[in-house]
Amino acid sequence: MAAVLEAGPLPDEPTGDAATSGTPSAPATLTPVPSGTGLKPIERLTSDTRYAKIIPDSQQLTALQYSSLFTRTFVRSDFNFCATKISVARGGKLRALDKTLRETSDWFTKALAWVEQHRARNLPWPCETIELEVKRPLTGQLVRCLSQYERLFKRAIETRNEQKLGDERCSAMIANAEKKLKHIVQVCIPDNDQYDADGNRRES
Repeated sequence: MAAVLEAGPLPDEPTGDAATSGTPSAPATLTPVPSGTGLKPIERLTSDTRYAKIIPDSQQLTALQYSSLFTRTFVRSDFNFCATKISVARGGKLRALDKTLRETSDWFTKALAWVEQHRARNLPWPCETIELEVKRPLTGQLVRCLSQYERLFKRAIETRNEQKLGDERCSAMIANAEKKLKHIVQVCIPDNDQYDADGNRRES
């Protein structure tokens, strides 16, 4: 159902705004555990070496459960890239990321509330579980958005399967949800100096 996300640019080296002090931890080792989702287990996240160089404000592991191909692709290809960019964001870029993540989470909250009004049955879904390293509060907000996407993905399909939601409406809702998450990647890409103090992108 969900489209595969095309990964955004992932530079091999930081562009002047990565942490350079302290002793970075080694990238986490992932243990693939097959399940009934049919999704290939994630063996390694892209940009794990770059993210390992970031010195955390407070470090924790957060478990994310997912059943969709979109979330698997986003986590494997884009999570560490976004988490690294969030960690080194300053000034206007930090404001832009904070606004984008809050607006995305609010959109998911409203979309979920609308879907839940149809009162479709909650069905058991096979899922994968991965532990994600969170070094900044905004990275935790990104994990929350991914969890909200998973909830919306499942509830939209359950509602469609009970014929309480049309195929086109279901597909459009999931596609819009994916666009919201892809937009976060786009906000992460420019360096800090590409944003004004108010969080708006500078004109080139």
